[in-house]
Amino acid sequence: MKIINILIAGLSFLAVVSCSKDDNGNGETNNPSEMKAAKLNITVKASGPTSATKADDDDPNALEGEKNINNIQVITFNNDGSQILATPYYSNSVSSTDGEITVTGIATKATRAVIAIVANAPSGMFDDVTSYDGFKAKIVQLSDQSQSNLTMSAQVITSTTDLTSGENYLGYSTQTNINNLNTPIELTRLAARIELVGATTNFSSKAALDGRTVRINSIQVINQKTASLFASTTYWGPVLVADNYSDGAVNSFTDLTFNANSPLATTVYRHYVMENTDLNNPLFDSTKPTKIMVNATLLATSDYQIETKSFVATINSNGLLQPWKHNYVKRNYIYRLSLTFGPDSFTGIPNSTPITPTPEPETSNLDVQVEVVGWGPVTQVVVVK
Repeated sequence: MKIINILIAGLSFLAVVSCSKDDNGNGETNNPSEMKAAKLNITVKASGPTSATKADDDDPNALEGEKNINNIQVITFNNDGSQILATPYYSNSVSSTDGEITVTGIATKATRAVIAIVANAPSGMFDDVTSYDGFKAKIVQLSDQSQSNLTMSAQVITSTTDLTSGENYLGYSTQTNINNLNTPIELTRLAARIELVGATTNFSSKAALDGRTVRINSIQVINQKTASLFASTTYWGPVLVADNYSDGAVNSFTDLTFNANSPLATTVYRHYVMENTDLNNPLFDSTKPTKIMVNATLLATSDYQIETKSFVATINSNGLLQPWKHNYVKRNYIYRLSLTFGPDSFTGIPNSTPITPTPEPETSNLDVQVEVVGWGPVTQVVVVK
């Protein structure tokens, strides 16, 4: 009996030791320092412009530099996101102007992993991150964005099985890939682009305005978002952060004139902003959607006085009725604005009427048409955290 008791006690001791080492029930440790080393090899590609209403990979208005990948950072975490698996990977030794690069030898661990990929973020941005929650809290600034250096991120990927202790691949056409992702992992921009591409008048129903010419004096984006989250757990977001609003700089013009017979038909203004609030999202301040302010002058004629007003309109306020199905400024989209000054935009003051010296109040009597273009289609179906 004593021998049996000793054997049982010994077996119990071994079971306790085994359980202390086996938090996952499969003999593996949860401590990254005790896991086998692994490497990631990843091919990524910046999303290309695609029409919201039809596929079109050759956008004539795409700007040089918007696909640039100037640096890449990869951060991996264990399956529950509680621990980082390796020092965040950073490289600026590979670059691309056509939007596709491959990076190899990224250190990680042989376990199920949460993989975050970011391009064109400041060096050292993630050096203090120790968990996935820490990564999710990181913020990118609008002030860091430029045409040739737009910050991008991929959909956060969670591997469905353990990484191997050797080489692991993402985005390769000739290898066995994590989660079978055998096309380049798509990077989408955290910024949106706003541009004015056209303007005209439609005064025909008001004799005092018919045939007259309008001059745009200045354009300003107001309530623009100046910050965004890096983390994107689904394609294109959400990456909203609360607050962080400002008004953009005033862009002035000297001779930007047009009328119904000679409309403005060229892009005269471009501006980057970060993703702003869904007008129906109770978690964010829906009273501050991104707007455009246009200061314009109705030029004088022999019978009518000159008249200047400022017009304010929310960008994409009717977007829920459109194919793109969102009514706010969303990351990785281009908002092409066309303005129409109609019969209610100006008064048409006769020369015989005294001029009121007080400035005109801001008005919304301006028709703003919006064409929304995505910077790329969804190309991956992945398992995300």
